[in-house]
Amino acid sequence: MDGTTTKLNVLLVEDNPGDARLVRHYLNASETIHFVDEISLSHVESLSAVEDAEGYDVLLLDLGLPGSTGLETLDRAVGLVDSVPIIVLTGMQNRESAMQSIQRGAQDYLPKSELDGDRLVRTLRYAVERSRQQRTLRRRNDQIEFFNSILRHDMLNGMNVIRARGELLSGRLDGDEREYADTIVRWSDDIIDLTEKVRSVLETLSEDGMTEMERRDLGAVLDDAAERARSVSGDCAVVNHVEDIEVAADELLEDVFGNLFMNAVEHGSASPDGTAGRDAVARDGVTVTVTAAVRDGTVTVRIADDGPGIAPERRRRVFDRGEKGSASSGTGFGLYFVDSMIESYGGRIWVEDSDAGGAAFVVELPRTE
Repeated sequence: MDGTTTKLNVLLVEDNPGDARLVRHYLNASETIHFVDEISLSHVESLSAVEDAEGYDVLLLDLGLPGSTGLETLDRAVGLVDSVPIIVLTGMQNRESAMQSIQRGAQDYLPKSELDGDRLVRTLRYAVERSRQQRTLRRRNDQIEFFNSILRHDMLNGMNVIRARGELLSGRLDGDEREYADTIVRWSDDIIDLTEKVRSVLETLSEDGMTEMERRDLGAVLDDAAERARSVSGDCAVVNHVEDIEVAADELLEDVFGNLFMNAVEHGSASPDGTAGRDAVARDGVTVTVTAAVRDGTVTVRIADDGPGIAPERRRRVFDRGEKGSASSGTGFGLYFVDSMIESYGGRIWVEDSDAGGAAFVVELPRTE
């Protein structure tokens, strides 16, 4: 079954002929058409009679079968059908058994005494959809792990070799050739840094690589990030009014705010014609002011600059992957990284006008108790 079809191929494993007839009766009921267009039911009386469960969309399993009873039956079925979702049918109404069934691989647990056509078909349909989504998620995580390993072993190792050779040449050459070698080193550093950030995002998106949240001193994090911005642009001023606030995040929070400060410095230093960096029309260095407000369990950080600002129609797009303004010489990765990380913390970010006429990035983060 895929996301567009409404046909269900159901395998019922039930040794009681009366219960099997009851299930077939419910699946043939007229109300099932509200959930699926067609249901095909196959019936066997034991797990040993299941030859190819992969051809079915869902397995209805009675726990009391010849040769096994209870959760032992479920364990055998899970090992046998693997990717086919299992719904347990049982004559018992036991909450603990229901929870254990879910924990050991069943998609759902239905007492036979509570069955009717509507509930049975809804449960079948939802179990199949959940199973499909879980398979998609597992595949995505496998892909993330694969690309993460490429970045970790191939790209990072290769760039470190290139950087080392460029640094060696820089120490031996003079003039333009030394400048070329220095350029190799600088670009190697940029690509290594970018690769590390991509890996951080991949690990955050990966189910197995989820970073543990911890208490972070927001004032200290902002001070460190501001210092990195000042080291790149000596004429910028970052005024941090935040202290004595803790938020729930991980060690990448400095990179999150570092990217926001660097964005403010680069775009805030742009001239009115949209140019920046070495080609920009001369103007005073940008001033970035950082404030925070605490309300209930949320901390709202406001990073406001006195630059040219961001047009309203672009404010949501600046967080899109690969998006960059005409004043940017970067990859468009920085703000996408920021948005992804803040979302992983359970927060959100948006852009509005600053009081100084520039842009203000507003970040909401969960506060630690």
